[in-house]
Amino acid sequence: MFSDLDRTNGIVALFGEDDVIPRLIFALKSISHRARYGYKIITEDESLDNILEFDKIRSNLAIGCCLSKPSNDNVAIHGKVYHPEGFELSRRLKEVFEDIEKAPKILSKIDADFAFAGIDNDSLIYGRDSLGTKPLYFSKESKILGIASEMKALKSIGFKNIERVHPGSIHKLSMKGEQSLVFDRIEVNSKLNISMEEASNKVLELLSESIRRRVIGLDRVVIGFSGGLDSSLLAIISSKLTKVTLLSIHTNGSKDEDVINSAKNLGLEIEDLQVDAKQLRDRIDLIQNLIESDKVMDLAIGIGINLSAKRCSETGCNALFLGQLADELFGGYAKYFKALKDRGEEFAEDMMLKDVIDAHKNNFERDEKASSPYTEIRLPYANIDLVKYALSLPLSLKIGMLGDQRKLVLREVAIKAGLPKDIALRRKKAFQYSSGLQKLLVSFAKG
Repeated sequence: MFSDLDRTNGIVALFGEDDVIPRLIFALKSISHRARYGYKIITEDESLDNILEFDKIRSNLAIGCCLSKPSNDNVAIHGKVYHPEGFELSRRLKEVFEDIEKAPKILSKIDADFAFAGIDNDSLIYGRDSLGTKPLYFSKESKILGIASEMKALKSIGFKNIERVHPGSIHKLSMKGEQSLVFDRIEVNSKLNISMEEASNKVLELLSESIRRRVIGLDRVVIGFSGGLDSSLLAIISSKLTKVTLLSIHTNGSKDEDVINSAKNLGLEIEDLQVDAKQLRDRIDLIQNLIESDKVMDLAIGIGINLSAKRCSETGCNALFLGQLADELFGGYAKYFKALKDRGEEFAEDMMLKDVIDAHKNNFERDEKASSPYTEIRLPYANIDLVKYALSLPLSLKIGMLGDQRKLVLREVAIKAGLPKDIALRRKKAFQYSSGLQKLLVSFAKG
């Protein structure tokens, strides 16, 4: 079973020369949508979850937590460890706090989504996982440092120059100075010389194990379903492990019968969510505030994930599974084929690697924020072992030069997993287009 790490749904921490508690409380309230169970404040000396007592605290170093469940821990961990089972991240982090040089040995070997903050001997320690699946930002002024799960929390108390905490890094700050360490990097050291048969077998093994770890403790899985390869593969593997409900979302007139037919072919229950123009228009400001972006593509995806997470929560399911990162790992975007054709293999591979490294700022942060008021998202393709293996595969196993063939090895995996060939080989538009959400948002902008 999982540890109780999923009790924290958002973090704010402040470290300064003077009392930081009033600003900390204000910042926490700016992300109140994350506090489904309330708040907690941690200092060097105490931990309080009674908001009526917060104004009695005085400290120049404190961590505030938005809680999704009651918590007694004195380390703020936003996330979850999937493997090894029973791994006590809060306890092991305390070892790292004493000596951050231990971070590579302890943190780079686990399959987990996390951002954290802790206090040790008048020092603030914070960091995030190797892929950056959980958001974490920081900002420094002359007399104070702040970190938070959302930029708006820091902006609400006057911070201006806000940056992302780098994935796979840990930082220890005291009045004596700062120590930083990168404990893991996403990189390609060498390419494997391997057959399609061997590669597809290994990818199936790694993806199946990633899904198995992520369904532990869940009576049912809800999967954001487009009817395409990525979500269908998640669905068929998950259905062998637990009960699965598929969730499809679209605007009026954009219903895709392939989605319904795919669900029928898989023998799985599907719920069809239809969004009309008024519902979409009414939600734009909310989503823009949640995801901290006004880009049309981000809004379209954010609205889809937000509504899916809301429905997931309403049905009593604690996690929404999504197929994010499959395209970046296995060459799913048309731009990769074009890059290969026009600029060559090395250029295309560099583009794909950069997109994997940048997935935290392009996808993960937006998606986590969109779901944060309702439930968590789990991303089986964002398993560190699967990511590193997929990046080591030669491009020829992902993209074919004849007829713009993409995600070749993943299609082989799907067929081996039992997915019908017509689904495994089908081309699908990106969710924001196939759902009709982006088209409707663009029409609003045009007036």
